[in-house]
Amino acid sequence: MAGQTIPISTANQMIAEYFAYMSNLGVNMEDQTQSVSFTSNTVMDYLNNVMPNADELRVFMETYPPEHPHAGRTSVILWPFKNGEPALDSNDESFEPFNEGTGTP
Repeated sequence: MAGQTIPISTANQMIAEYFAYMSNLGVNMEDQTQSVSFTSNTVMDYLNNVMPNADELRVFMETYPPEHPHAGRTSVILWPFKNGEPALDSNDESFEPFNEGTGTP
């Protein structure tokens, strides 16, 4: 079920399945992003700022564009939404999505 914790064994199995899936597509997972991490203070500052104006946090999978220093690597974008649309700040402007986590390997 969505919106709850899962057992560590299930998380590990899901990660292994993703690794196998990507490998079967011909992706060398030793050279591809396997996880993205954010420092706790950085991500909590962002969430504390945006989530009072949002009702969900969407996590988008993404690939860096050709001109980026990490071109071709995958990562994630954290983007606050409200009522199915990007959340707005007190000036009715969209919050910028959050990224630039540290990918491993």
